[in-house]
Amino acid sequence: MPFEFRFAALLELRRQERDVVGAAVGQANAAIEKVNEYVDEKQHERMLLRDGSNVSRRGDVSVDALLSLGRYDLQLQADIEALNLTLGELITELERRRGKLVDAEAELKRFQKLRDNAELEFRALETKREHAEADEVTTRRYTIQRQR
Repeated sequence: MPFEFRFAALLELRRQERDVVGAAVGQANAAIEKVNEYVDEKQHERMLLRDGSNVSRRGDVSVDALLSLGRYDLQLQADIEALNLTLGELITELERRRGKLVDAEAELKRFQKLRDNAELEFRALETKREHAEADEVTTRRYTIQRQR
């Protein structure tokens, strides 16, 4: 007789929940990576702007152009600060999701342990039953032989 875990449906549900939460952690990691890429792009853009503006200051200097470059630099700086705030929020969300993943893993392990214990108990009972049947067969054979 094969072993059937009576909470198999719950075990599978916990496994699916763990997988969903794991995917959510992956999404948070991907979002953090994307924001980090944006920050790097903006910082690189600022660096290029500063390097380019130093070259253009030779000769005739346009005040409007300098003001425009200054405003653009401030906008890039504001964008970087906003992205850093978003990054902080994403990191907080990632930690929350990791906590949920740890909880889901623990719950899944509890059900797996319950299944393993139930299977061990089932196997022990099966072995005991088989031994009892073998003893019964041996006793019957002995009784039949004694009667002859």
